[in-house]
Amino acid sequence: MTATPTTGLEPRVLEGLGEVAFLDDVLTPDGSNGRHRTVSVVFRTSNVIVTIGYVAQTTGATEVPDSAELQERARNLARLLADRLEE
Repeated sequence: MTATPTTGLEPRVLEGLGEVAFLDDVLTPDGSNGRHRTVSVVFRTSNVIVTIGYVAQTTGATEVPDSAELQERARNLARLLADRLEE
């Protein structure tokens, strides 16, 4: 069995964000020409469950929304919200 190489951008549990956190990244075709990427971060802290979603869409069939950039934005916003909720 051959292991699939990882990029570090696949769906995963996030450490150091609230009590528990998960990041998901989904790329889907969007009609005949574009692609649609949705990055979600869900975390729990202070008895609150927070879901953050970033969505990017392209118009060209060969263009792909940048996973790393969307994941970074979602994680940064989640960190800001978690810090505020923990105050």
